[in-house]
Amino acid sequence: MSAIALLALLLQGSAPSVTAAVDRVRLRVGEELMLTVQARTRSAEPLALTLPPLTAFAIVGSSERTEVSIAGAAGPLRTTSRQLVLHAERAGTVTIGPVRVRQGREVIATNPITVVIDSATAGAEAGLSPLAHALLAAAPPPRRVDQVALTVVVPAETVLVGQQLDILVAAWFPRELRTRLRRPPIVTLPTPGGVWAYPQAGPGEVVATRLVRGQWLDLFAVHQVVFPLGPGRVMIPPASVEYALPVTFSFFSREDRYTLQGDSTAITVLPLPAAGRPADDASVVGRAFMLDLALEPADTRVSEPIEVAASLRGTGNVALWPEPALRWPAGFRAYPAQTTTQLEPRDGLVAGVKTFRYLVVPDSAGSFLLPEVRYPYFDLATGDYTVIRTTPRSLVVAPGAEPRAARALPPLLRDTVGKRADAVAGTVPPLGWLALAFAPPVVVAWRRRRRRAPAAPPSDAVRPLSRLGRLEREFHTVLANHVPDMFAREGDALARALRASGVESAVADHVMRLRDRLRAARYGPRGVGDPAELAAELEQVLRVLGAEPVGRRRRRLTVAGVLLACALTPAAWAAVGAGYEAGALRAAADSFAARAAAAPRVAAHWYNLGATLYRAGADGKATAAWTIAARLAPRDHVIRRARELLPIPDAASEPLLAVGPATPGECWLLAAALWVAAWLIALLGRRRLGVGGMGAMALAVVLLGAAEWRRRAEPMAVVVAAGTPVRVAPYGAASAASTLDAGAALLVEDRYGRWLEVQRADGVHGWLLAAEVVRL
Repeated sequence: MSAIALLALLLQGSAPSVTAAVDRVRLRVGEELMLTVQARTRSAEPLALTLPPLTAFAIVGSSERTEVSIAGAAGPLRTTSRQLVLHAERAGTVTIGPVRVRQGREVIATNPITVVIDSATAGAEAGLSPLAHALLAAAPPPRRVDQVALTVVVPAETVLVGQQLDILVAAWFPRELRTRLRRPPIVTLPTPGGVWAYPQAGPGEVVATRLVRGQWLDLFAVHQVVFPLGPGRVMIPPASVEYALPVTFSFFSREDRYTLQGDSTAITVLPLPAAGRPADDASVVGRAFMLDLALEPADTRVSEPIEVAASLRGTGNVALWPEPALRWPAGFRAYPAQTTTQLEPRDGLVAGVKTFRYLVVPDSAGSFLLPEVRYPYFDLATGDYTVIRTTPRSLVVAPGAEPRAARALPPLLRDTVGKRADAVAGTVPPLGWLALAFAPPVVVAWRRRRRRAPAAPPSDAVRPLSRLGRLEREFHTVLANHVPDMFAREGDALARALRASGVESAVADHVMRLRDRLRAARYGPRGVGDPAELAAELEQVLRVLGAEPVGRRRRRLTVAGVLLACALTPAAWAAVGAGYEAGALRAAADSFAARAAAAPRVAAHWYNLGATLYRAGADGKATAAWTIAARLAPRDHVIRRARELLPIPDAASEPLLAVGPATPGECWLLAAALWVAAWLIALLGRRRLGVGGMGAMALAVVLLGAAEWRRRAEPMAVVVAAGTPVRVAPYGAASAASTLDAGAALLVEDRYGRWLEVQRADGVHGWLLAAEVVRL
């Protein structure tokens, strides 16, 4: 147990794995680039993802999602993915710096990515936004004009929580010194703490020129947009500029590197005013918000999904806008879907559209009213709180298209006895099968040799074990369960090992003394110890150590078997059968699915589930259920006749869904019986032809069972709905390579989150959602 706990701690404390990739490394100015950052961790601690400055790019869209998958005993794996759509603004070779992910004390960084941006005939080079140009125009000149200087410019020293704050760093270079630079300087502005930052495109060339006291100064600038997250003081870290100057005018001259660092700047962040704040305010700050609610389709049926999209448009911190509070009518089940963010800057202000998508499924028919949706926010334009609303929407839900008797009514099976052949064969270890293969010929050879040898004098009959002998054997078995190590059960080490396993100290010492007395009574001179006293003491010790008498275990197993046999009473069968015949297919399917999960080796449960799904029109699920039933009872004529009601949709699925005449366990048990019978005939001295024939039959049955076992061991899935697309990549927008009908079978090769990679012999290969198939 301690080893498992240690392994869990190691898994929780392991560092996350982070990858960053782009969809292409060469593009033109004006084209878009997809940057994908993915972080995987098994720890429950939150991940903080920091993006580098995206020079020469403008962020036009972003999306983020988190998936949790569970695989084996390793525990849950949490995958966080962020995608940025970048618009190329300037030509040149651009290096996207490392992406850093912080989890607790661990900081992981990815490798830099180099992207080549070719020039385009249409499209100007990237520059600063109008707000940044205004800040640059208001920047005070440096005191000295004969050396490099740094200036940090902010529009105001006081802002509200959630208000956009533009930070501009200007590096002033004397014209004479700037002309000596072989490459542009690197101006760096670290992101302040307690803010949400939007990295802006930083032009590498001169953005402005000033004449200060008769000296021309060229300016390089870096612009950053941040949104304070809470009231208080925000410290802007010192900015820096790095540049290199050649020692001489020779092209091959070495360079001296210089770094200039500025001062930090404090910004005061004020809380939002409390006067006039709505009760449902979520501390959203912005301008000109609009809310739109779209339903597709407008009218639907029971159990058919509706796609609902709530789009929020405006100016502000788009990434942190919370979702609106949607109130669904009674009987509607809502499932959150993907949330997308589209940035649309307006005159230097961060703006865009954030869309929240939902999948809503109605459970009952009728006319419903979707209430109005309120979204309060603090309007910076008016300086007061504003509430935007959507008008109530009416929605008509028609009755479902569930058939009541449109199809044939397959009879239900009441056989609740599971097939035990596979279970019995599975309990035999490999050494047992090996012994069964070699023991009969060895016995026959030994018997024939004994017939030739002179008869040995008859030995005395084996005496049965006494009461003390049985208790002593059980005592040693209990000791082996508590202390598996044989050497730890010898000498004084037994007491220490028992105490380490949780036994009390006094009991451990008494057990060690009792072991020594038993050895003295068995191997010492006769008359040492009273057998009746030792037996009584052994019973007490076994009771303390938790051993259970064999008779009590048998009684418990018998009672459990009786309870299991009585679990499905005739009354329960009558209730489910009446609902099935009356057309209450959903309740009947839930009942049979629960019974199949509780007793998966009973073929009748899977057949009844398939019959209910067949009547309901779910052909794919019915095919999967009937295939499992046929694998459990391959010779049942009712199941075989039911499978004929759903023909296999394509030729490639036939070998995957085929079921042999017997289960693998039945084949192996039959082969074992034939093998033993063959050697019994040989032992009786019969003809060798009969022995060889039965041995050949046993070998053929073994090969048949091996082929059936191999077919069933393949990871297989059955398509649920007709027209299911097999996509070329594991995401919803990928194109469909092929389309499959309900009931088509596929082999599963790999899993990626919610997606399964499938393939088939006819060339079908691609990705499907796990919810679109049923695993066998």
